[in-house]
This record gives sequence, structure tokens and C-alpha cells, in this order.
Amino acid sequence: MSKNSFNDESIKNDSLKLKKECIKIWIEDSCSRLGFYDINNDFSINVRGDILITDKYFGKIIPDFIQFNTVTGDFKCRIGKLKSLVGFFPKKVGGDFDCSYCSSLESLEGAPKEIGGNFYCFNCNSLKNLEYAPEKVGGNFNCSGCSSLESLEGAPKEVSGDFNCSGCSSLESLEHAPKEVGGDFNCSGCDSLKNLEYAPKEVGGDFNCSYCSSLESLEHAPKEVGGDFNCSGCDSLKNLEYAPKEVGGDFNCSGCDSLKNLEYAPKEVGGDFNCSYCSSLESLEHAPEKVGGNFDCSGCSSLGSLEHAPEKVGGNFDCSHCSSLESLKGAPKSVGGDFDCNYCSSLESLEGVSKEVGGDFDCRNCDSLKNLEHAQVKVKGIFRSSDDFYDCDYYDDDPDPWGAKSELDYIMNNGGDWIDD
Repeated sequence: MSKNSFNDESIKNDSLKLKKECIKIWIEDSCSRLGFYDINNDFSINVRGDILITDKYFGKIIPDFIQFNTVTGDFKCRIGKLKSLVGFFPKKVGGDFDCSYCSSLESLEGAPKEIGGNFYCFNCNSLKNLEYAPEKVGGNFNCSGCSSLESLEGAPKEVSGDFNCSGCSSLESLEHAPKEVGGDFNCSGCDSLKNLEYAPKEVGGDFNCSYCSSLESLEHAPKEVGGDFNCSGCDSLKNLEYAPKEVGGDFNCSGCDSLKNLEYAPKEVGGDFNCSYCSSLESLEHAPEKVGGNFDCSGCSSLGSLEHAPEKVGGNFDCSHCSSLESLKGAPKSVGGDFDCNYCSSLESLEGVSKEVGGDFDCRNCDSLKNLEHAQVKVKGIFRSSDDFYDCDYYDDDPDPWGAKSELDYIMNNGGDWIDD
């Protein structure tokens, strides 16, 4: 070997060592890591554990010589000025991949093809589609809060965990959404979304399309939902047609101001049923026949009657703040938790009240209620009424207002407490 060739080889070796040293310095200075890393012969980086590009690296440019290969744990990088994932991000991540809050990121090109855990790209405000996202995600997929996202094209076909595209205000369609979602599906707060076409047919967890202000119909909603179904706050929704027939958890259609009736609501709800603060709702007709948890129709200012409420409610029954409610006729015969008709300003009588209440009974602040007649209710908790009942006709026979407590105890037949506020 000539002297010159030896020098060339030496310079080359020195150059390689220098490059590796630069990579090492960058990792030590710019990353938080848990575990160990190796620099391969091609200068790519393998990480055994988790790695995080730290906050102090925000806004800087990543050197061209930095290329991650595999990361056995989580990979997290949040750099505001990062525009591309090409040539930097690992090909394979065993845990979670997180490029959220990269506000300048315009494409997912260069993202890992294989993800063992969750994929997070939420709040990437320049991202317009999901092209180059992995086809399959073992955990959750979250692209929520991407205000420029116009299409779900490129989204994984299968997500074992949750799929979240909530708060994507430019999203007009669920086309290209995953066909199968093992966990929750969340498209809430998508203001431009007008229908649920292309939503998954079956969702193992919760389905949430709440606060989609342009949503006019539940057509194409899943037929079966293993967890909760939430369409609350959808101001343009006029009926519950196409709502799932079976809901294993809670059903929430509260705050839907255009909803006038509960036709097509599920017949049976395993958890809570909430139609509170639906200002146009005039009747409980077609409400679920069986509710395992709470039933809440509070704040429905147009509701004049409790007729068609379920006969039995496993949890609480709340019809408070219903300003048009004049009677409790039709209320459930049995309530496992609390019964609340507080602040029903038009309520004149307790006739029709539940015969059994497992928790507290509250009829305070009902301005039109003149007496406690018809309060033949068995209450296991506290009976709450307003103090003006001391002077009502119902207790006029007894000059001592506290003496009325024995009569009320008889009516209640329970040994609970009577509190007048």
C-alpha cells in the first residue's frame, strides 16, 4: 500500500469518525432518550427505548446527516417549523409515533410504515390529507385539530384502537375513514361535516359526532355501538332517524336545538339517556323504554309533559329547569337514584311523581307549586322542598311547621330526611 493511499484511508476513517461524533453530539444535545442508541455503518440510528426531540430544538433545522432507522419504543418529535418527514423519521416504530403540533407540516410522506402503538399527528394545521399514513395501526390514530385537513384520504384501513378526527373544521366528508375501528370513533366538532356517509359500520367503543353544526342527518351512522353514542350539540339535526338500534353505553342527543321529538331513538339504552336542553323538544314520545343509567331531560323549555318517559330508570331522573312542565304525570314509577324537578317554574302539582326514589327527591324553586299533595313517594335519601311550604294549605292543620315532618315521614314511609331550603 502506498503512503498516499494510507493517508487517503486515514482521512476517510477520520471523516467517518467525525460524522459519527457529530451525530452523537446532536443526539446528546437535542434529544431526550430512554434506553440506548446505536449508529449504524450507514449512519442511520437505531434506538432501543424511547426518544423525544426536546423543546429546546423547536424552530431549528435538522441536519441532513440525521436519519433514524428503527425505534423499539416511542418516537416523539414536535418541531413547529418542520415541513417534511422525509429523510429523518424512522422506518419502524415499536411503540407510539408522535409528530403532533408540527404546525408547518404539509405531508406525512416519510412517516413510519409500521407502528406498534399509537399514531399521533394532531394539531398539524398545514396538513391537508393523510396520504402516506400507515395502512394499519395497532393502537390509536389521532389527527384531531388539523384545521386544514380536507380529506381522510390515506387514513389507515384498520385501527385496532381509537380513531379521532375531531375538530377538523375543513373536513367535509368521512370518505376514506377506516372500515373497522376496534375502539372509539370521534368526528366531533367538524363544522363542515354534513353527513355520516363512509362512517364505519361497526364501532367497538364510542361513536361521537357531537357539535357538528352542519350535520343534518344520522344516516350512515353505525347500526351497533358497543359503547356510547353522542350526537349532542348538533344544531341542524332535526330527528334521530338512522340512530343505532342498540347502544351498550350512553346515548346523548342533548343541546340539539332543532330536535322536536325522539322518534327513532333506541328502545333500550344500557347506560345514560340524555336529551337535556333540546329547546324545541315538545314530547318524550319514543323515548327509550328501558334505561339502565340516568335519564336526563332537564332544560327542555318546550317540554310540557313527562308522558312516555320510561317506567323504570336505574339511575337518576332529571326534569329540572323545564319551564313549560306543568305536571309530573308520566314520570317513571321507579327511580333508582335521585329525582330532580327543581326550577320547574310552571309545575303546579306533584301528581304523577315516582312511587319509589332510591336517592334524593328535589322539588325546590318551583314557583307555581303550592303544596306537597300527591307526594306519596318512598324516598331513601333526602326530600328537598322550599321553606314556603310551611304556610301552605296542606299543613294548615298543624300550627307547628316542624310538626309536619312526622306527617311527611308517614307519606315518605322511609326514615329519610326532609330538608327545606
